Amino acid sequence: MKFEDITSDIAPLSPADDGRHALRKEALARESLVFTLQLPEEKIAGWVYPRVGSDGKAAGVFAVFGDGVPGGPIYEVFHDIAVPDSMNFTQWRVAGVELDLTNPLRTAHVKYASQRLTYDFTFEAIHPAYGYHSHPDGCPQYFADNRFEQSGRVKGTVTIDGRAIPFDVLGQRDHSWGTRNWGVNYHYKWFHATTPDSAVHFFKMDYLGRSLTRGYVFKDGHFSQLKEANVIDFTLDEDMIHTDIVVELHDLAGRTTRVSGRRFAHQPLPVTDHGVTLNEVAMIIEIDGKPGTGWCEFQWDDSYLAHMKQFKHIRR
Repeated sequence: MKFEDITSDIAPLSPADDGRHALRKEALARESLVFTLQLPEEKIAGWVYPRVGSDGKAAGVFAVFGDGVPGGPIYEVFHDIAVPDSMNFTQWRVAGVELDLTNPLRTAHVKYASQRLTYDFTFEAIHPAYGYHSHPDGCPQYFADNRFEQSGRVKGTVTIDGRAIPFDVLGQRDHSWGTRNWGVNYHYKWFHATTPDSAVHFFKMDYLGRSLTRGYVFKDGHFSQLKEANVIDFTLDEDMIHTDIVVELHDLAGRTTRVSGRRFAHQPLPVTDHGVTLNEVAMIIEIDGKPGTGWCEFQWDDSYLAHMKQFKHIRR
């Protein structure tokens, strides 16, 4: 479907929001981009996650994982590399990362190269980007000034220890800028599901005894603001890692969408300086019975996670 034919009840972003933003000089201010991809036939999933802080120093986390990765996951990190203020994400070059936003909010070309792991792929969106500012209550300011989420087609190659694996799959991306206070949420669920012609996203955050939700539903050519994400059920294994999920979504267009997913790959992403762990789970999903792939990230406070791992018989 052509972008021009998609209808929407969501306020659009500016193409400039795909680029780099001026950050306040605050310790927790940062800007980051994430590209995720799922290759269930290869039993492989991965991400590219570059970012920059308000101090002008770049960092990043890059991973490939799943049973299809010989010898176990590859997880690589760099940090504290100074970049000039003039370097924009439209043409980002640092520490083996090359990012070109060839058509802002539509397409991107992403490269990452290290000794063991190389990514080279293009991202082509299947629907408009969803900005959290479009929600009536805006973007939660403890997590970002604004951020956007988007699903798309991801085509390219991942090379693992010299083995090149071409792919043409579905994937997701986000872009966030502003304050990121990881410790405010004691738990959250960040979820994406994508089929060739539909996509959903929700972010359910639990903080200060409250809960908030942001997200969208794209199907039947209409892109709609999420009103409610009812997580009907999910399963935690004995290590507190989620293995499946069932969700019912209600959007501003009055539609109900049912989504289910099951895990095929998992990788933890610790945020040690804030005492939280993100369990990253790549999934095989269905949206209203249509097959696709997706991503489900659960955040846990580390002390709670450690406590509950002692009581493996309690999972409901």
